[in-house]
Amino acid sequence: MIFQRSKTPGEDIRRFLSMTSQRRRLIDESSDALPTADFAVNQLSQKLHPGIFRAVIAGKEPVGCNAAKITLLPAEGTHFPYFRAGQFVTLSSRVGDSFLTRAYSLASSPGEARRGVMEIIVQENGLYSGYLLHQAKTGETVSVGEPSGDFYHDSIRDRGHVLAVAGGSGVTPFLSMMKAIREGSEDFRLTLLYGVRKLDDALFDPDSFRDDRIRIELILSEEEREGFRHGFITRDLLKDCIDGETSVFMCGPDAMYRYVGGELEALGIGPHAVRREHNSIGMREVPEQKVFRLTVHIRDERYVLEARNDETLLTALERAGIPAVSRCRSGVCGFCHSRLVKGMFTVHDHEDHRRAADIKFNYLHPCCSYPESDMEIEIPVFNV
Repeated sequence: MIFQRSKTPGEDIRRFLSMTSQRRRLIDESSDALPTADFAVNQLSQKLHPGIFRAVIAGKEPVGCNAAKITLLPAEGTHFPYFRAGQFVTLSSRVGDSFLTRAYSLASSPGEARRGVMEIIVQENGLYSGYLLHQAKTGETVSVGEPSGDFYHDSIRDRGHVLAVAGGSGVTPFLSMMKAIREGSEDFRLTLLYGVRKLDDALFDPDSFRDDRIRIELILSEEEREGFRHGFITRDLLKDCIDGETSVFMCGPDAMYRYVGGELEALGIGPHAVRREHNSIGMREVPEQKVFRLTVHIRDERYVLEARNDETLLTALERAGIPAVSRCRSGVCGFCHSRLVKGMFTVHDHEDHRRAADIKFNYLHPCCSYPESDMEIEIPVFNV
């Protein structure tokens, strides 16, 4: 309602006194339907951050030993969001009585995703990976969590040359980076040191990534082949690949992190200068296995289940078929952020990435927390 000053003495006061009744009349005459305006900023936000969306398994292609490249297409009415080469997504499905979520690095490039194709590489290692490899059918729909993680090249944070050290399926994010370099969505040089036991274990063909900005060295630990290095990723090899413009990225098993990390430190490159993709947290060793009662609240829903002290709370939730949100499964991202109502738990110091406020107000990350007593927690809603 626009107010314009009147030149008639006293008119403004009379209009002001009648303003409330006029507004009430306009409200009563208006529709009770909710506004349906879809602003451009909301459309952009939904494209960049869709949360959890649906995708269809379009195909499986064997790569290496006991692994396959799985191609995903967007389900009807959805689209793939933008991501940075090196990030991961989560896939979720109900498998038997369990509801499982696992993180997989993207092997496809941002350009491929814009064209409606996402690829992950799944190696047989655990219940859900086995399900994807052997039971999931072409055409099946899965829930996909939006791309996440900070394991990507940042021109402000990182230097113009990336030394990528990978072992096994840890090469996957670097495949995305190499594709992105070739298509022009990323602009940096990359040297890949890829350690596998035998050539047949390699999850890609090095010749398919040849480029002036990409150097690939395959290191075979249990096989000697002409044209390939034999042994391990040594200090001398690392030194040969490092120049004054190098940032180091590592993705692979914890044993590789310890060994290569020691070799890098001997070269004067400490952990603070190395970007490392975190591995999922699994079982722990305990003197005596115990089973506790875990009460879970999801809004108005209440569940009671068993939780073992050698497995994380997230594992107990998944085994019971409860749709629990998770992403990194390493305690870093905080996506599974949940409130402790009562009970005791343990989280290892090197896996505890909670903020001081989380600790003060009794919040925990189920993906890295182990029960030490009967517990009661509130967890977020899994929105599909």
